Amino acid sequence: MFNDFINADTSWLVFWLFVGVAIIIQGISKSGFAGGAGILSLPLMMLVMPVPKVTAALLPLLILCDFNAVYHHWHNKKWRHVLEIFIPSVVGIVAGAAVWWWIGRHGMDQYSGHIKKFVGVLAVLFAFYIAARDFTLAWAERWKPGTRAAWPLGIAAGFCSTIAHAAGPIVGFYLFAQGMGKTLFVGTVAWTFTLINLTKLPFYAYVGLIQPDVLLFDLVLVWLIPIGSYLGKWMHYRVPERPFNYVIMVLTLLSGIQLIFNLSFTPHFLRDLF
Repeated sequence: MFNDFINADTSWLVFWLFVGVAIIIQGISKSGFAGGAGILSLPLMMLVMPVPKVTAALLPLLILCDFNAVYHHWHNKKWRHVLEIFIPSVVGIVAGAAVWWWIGRHGMDQYSGHIKKFVGVLAVLFAFYIAARDFTLAWAERWKPGTRAAWPLGIAAGFCSTIAHAAGPIVGFYLFAQGMGKTLFVGTVAWTFTLINLTKLPFYAYVGLIQPDVLLFDLVLVWLIPIGSYLGKWMHYRVPERPFNYVIMVLTLLSGIQLIFNLSFTPHFLRDLF
């Protein structure tokens, strides 16, 4: 049924394993750790799926993950900080949608390799960001970026989110620096991404990324969202963030390297193993 969603050299077992883990990580990340670790989902899925299908299929699922996160953190938000980063992100969303429209006119297939490399570079950069996270966030707390910094960060967040659903580190960096505390921080990030992803949806539909087969594929995966969301909420109070982030760092680094150099040693290893 979903032959167009699976790479030719990937087994069905490995395909569903990677996709399932990617969706659960999104739920865990958004409900428990402010969404930053969700950047792992895109490179994981790109290892076993065609690029346009990954980007399109993730967006409706991300929105449902956002709704779950907002439900769990309904009162944990600072609207001022949400709007500071969301309003400029709209500029980046429009720019990212224009890139997708241009790629669609010239043929998705010939640009898939470039998008993979772009996502791979973002993944590797995020892995290094995790490694230096304590230093980076300590610097952000001292810097206390205001609305002037929110504009370039918001535009970058909107663009990276539209191209690769990879704005977590940017949004997290800005909102963490506002000194809200862990629970209020997670809720504010959840509300911010709810608005960003809902804004992206009509643009995705307009450029032709959202198709009926994509929605059907998402329908098969939707039951994983409450599982990931519940795990995220449970882990938020019980699992230290540092070891969780280090696991995400290693997986993201491995996935990013494979995308940059067009390798698939992890899927092939698992295929041979099973």
